[in-house]
Amino acid sequence: MTHLRHAQQNIDRIFNRAHEVVFSIKDTLGRPCNEIVGLLRVEVAVSPYVRSISLVHGNNIYCTSLHGPFHEETTFENYTKGQLFLMKGNWLKADQPIVVYREIFGKNSITVRLYGQQLLSELEKIDTRVNLTLVVGPQRWRASHPPTEELFPLETPGYLEQGSSRYPFRIVTVISHADYIANIWRYSKFSLFAWSLLSLLAGIWVFRTCGRAHSPLGEMQRALTQKEFIPYIQPVVSGEHMHITGCEVLMRWFHPRQGLISPDLFIPLAEQSGLIIPMTRNLMDQVRENFATYQHQLPINFHFGFNISASHFKELSLVDDCRNFLLAFSDSPVILVLELTERELLVIDGVTASVITDLHKLGVLIAIDDFGTGNSSLSYLQKFQVDILKIDRSFVSMVGSDALSSHIIDNIIDLARRLKLKTVAEGVETEAQSAYLRKNNITFMQGYLYGRPSPINEFFRKLP
Repeated sequence: MTHLRHAQQNIDRIFNRAHEVVFSIKDTLGRPCNEIVGLLRVEVAVSPYVRSISLVHGNNIYCTSLHGPFHEETTFENYTKGQLFLMKGNWLKADQPIVVYREIFGKNSITVRLYGQQLLSELEKIDTRVNLTLVVGPQRWRASHPPTEELFPLETPGYLEQGSSRYPFRIVTVISHADYIANIWRYSKFSLFAWSLLSLLAGIWVFRTCGRAHSPLGEMQRALTQKEFIPYIQPVVSGEHMHITGCEVLMRWFHPRQGLISPDLFIPLAEQSGLIIPMTRNLMDQVRENFATYQHQLPINFHFGFNISASHFKELSLVDDCRNFLLAFSDSPVILVLELTERELLVIDGVTASVITDLHKLGVLIAIDDFGTGNSSLSYLQKFQVDILKIDRSFVSMVGSDALSSHIIDNIIDLARRLKLKTVAEGVETEAQSAYLRKNNITFMQGYLYGRPSPINEFFRKLP
């Protein structure tokens, strides 16, 4: 059920963004289309999931962001609860799936068309081994498959679903007996092993010998003490001259028995429990100790990027951690970048504002990670000083395959240029993507084309 819940929350966030778009333009209803079509197009440009916006009176579409003044009779009978509808395509591109979100205001309504593939990619991000399906009304929709009305019967063995409490959709999957066994073995094999030993030897001594904790959180606390959380380094190259100019530091858990554990399996719990703060501090210490010795070999103005969450900004110790990191490179100064993730909402209060101010005084740069995929990116630009926008890999991967989607990247880069911000494109995997981004004056790029995340020693070998 964890996969279903995470998928439902991710889809909820996309519809939350559509809801915000609707309410930001609802006062335009009834006004002449020529007066407000520019505002509609701005909302589309800065909202990456949004393909178009339409204003409707009764059943008459009279204004769209694509065409301006418009006249077309439509019907909303097939909309689930009058709010959501899945489309297999449209007149412009018949095979491009679209999700339509609708809000009603008396006799008027606003519809927001969302890119279906980007929405469905949220299901694939959870776990490619689990076939998660989006169900809206009578329609079932899975990534790389057209919508179908062949729903899973509730009595299907292994049927699981997670509904949204706010929007009329469900996330559904069917887990076979083999899948159940595989998941139990994958996540609980060491627990089963430990309990077997406990039953045989029956005592705390065996429990301690096996090194098992009472809970995942306890295991993570043990791992933090044993310094099992280690840095993996992914190179970042300049969009201008294609040389390595920095890196992103990624956290990995090297478990003594399970080996390398993906961050998707422990970062959410670390953030919920507050362990992410000492874990990040430990990561910064390891990077500082390893790189400071070789600081004279680093390119000039080499930058280190660390992922942080909203909870970090509630801790004044973050400023001290950053100061200590930069002092270690006093002979050959580097740039420190804090990449703000959007799994938690950052609320700006007195403590947060003070921390952000002190960080900027140190010369620390703040980046918004995965810009455009969360529902707070634009509000962050208004509330505090941002220095860098990181374009999510889901947009970069569509370069060359979808002309409309390429406009999303163009708009983000243009927005950054107007705000005098730097840009980083994540997930660059092909020369075609690289060429397109460089043509559009991207500041930095990272992705498998330039190097996968690797241990520190391997990264050193990539430096010139």
